[in-house]
Amino acid sequence: MRYLNHISKIHRIPSSKLPFETLLGNKTFSLPESLDWERVEFQRPAKLEITDKLDDGVRVYTHKLIYRTCESDIDGTVRYAYLIEDIEGRKYLIGEPSRPYPTVSVSYVHPDSYSSSTLTEVTVQWVATRKAPRIE
Repeated sequence: MRYLNHISKIHRIPSSKLPFETLLGNKTFSLPESLDWERVEFQRPAKLEITDKLDDGVRVYTHKLIYRTCESDIDGTVRYAYLIEDIEGRKYLIGEPSRPYPTVSVSYVHPDSYSSSTLTEVTVQWVATRKAPRIE
């Protein structure tokens, strides 16, 4: 059965405010309702790509979230964890309070045609030895 897995919501929180030190081997877990997540405004849908490879006998997962936004003052120095939700309500957590942190790169576009998008493109990348856990 195929699911509709287009990203419909993105929230972020400084990694230091997550209520645990490191993620263990759990594939799913729950987060407290009291966390103060900041909603990220973006043009829907966003793209989440998770790839894995074997590196020196260790499975490494690369998570790449790409979204477009009107924001022009994105601070890539704050270490955020991202809560991603698809249109069927499944949620995934990218990042944790310790290394490796997700990295953010921003692309400001000045297109060469009037029909091209001028939105800021944000890429969040997280490389870890575990796949992003599902949040219940």
